[in-house]
Amino acid sequence: MAQLSSVIGSILRDIIAAQHEANLYSLALSESYGKDGKVKDFQLPNVMVSDMELELKYGVKNTTDNQQQFNIRYSQFREFLKEVCDETAKVVIRNVTATVLGTNIPGKEEDKHFFERLKQENTLQNAFKTFLVRNMRNAFRSNLYEAVDTATGAPKAEVLVNKITDVVRSKLLYDSRLDELFSGKEGEALRNLAEENMVAAITGLIEKLVKNTTFKKLKSFPKLDVAITAEELMNMPEEAIHSFKFKFSPRNYSITNLDEEIANEEFIMK
Repeated sequence: MAQLSSVIGSILRDIIAAQHEANLYSLALSESYGKDGKVKDFQLPNVMVSDMELELKYGVKNTTDNQQQFNIRYSQFREFLKEVCDETAKVVIRNVTATVLGTNIPGKEEDKHFFERLKQENTLQNAFKTFLVRNMRNAFRSNLYEAVDTATGAPKAEVLVNKITDVVRSKLLYDSRLDELFSGKEGEALRNLAEENMVAAITGLIEKLVKNTTFKKLKSFPKLDVAITAEELMNMPEEAIHSFKFKFSPRNYSITNLDEEIANEEFIMK
């Protein structure tokens, strides 16, 4: 006895696995073909599983109680992540600015010019916040799934904190244009203090935002037990045997999200 969904899933996985193995074997041959010699210009052998139609014969033997399956609502998680980045960027700017301007280091007054403007000028503050948010979101662009517990659907606070603080370190605290401010023992101590305060503020905020939050979506449906082997089908009346036809068509997928921004530019500090 087998479940119809498992049977169809197994067939499709086998087709995909076959294409995958063919791709890997072709790639392995490229190392030999690429060596110096007469074969270096040979065309690399390649296999493409094209459109494929299959017909599955099966007979329904039983329907069992409903089972539950779940998935992660990544579209909603992206919206949540956008909010998290926006809120943390505000906290970062406020927190780091207060730490830097609240610490007096002789001879460093002029080096604090960017933070003085950041505190006083709303236009600059909004522009820098947008810059930080873009880079924070970009940090999750290729590995969004790592930030969600796939068993519970809850955001992983530690992952969010680590990725976001890494962005702040790179784009603010360790920006080379602030090296003069953070130079020397006193400057290094100031940077460490700003980083410590920043991490504490981000951690507290994110833990608050993720509390009781989940992106797990449950679905409930009956399981269909079927007979598929020739022996099983021979013992069933013809009218009880059904056909299922499906078509497999390979497609190219982009693993990136078109709505995500790629933020590689630097912020102009004046």
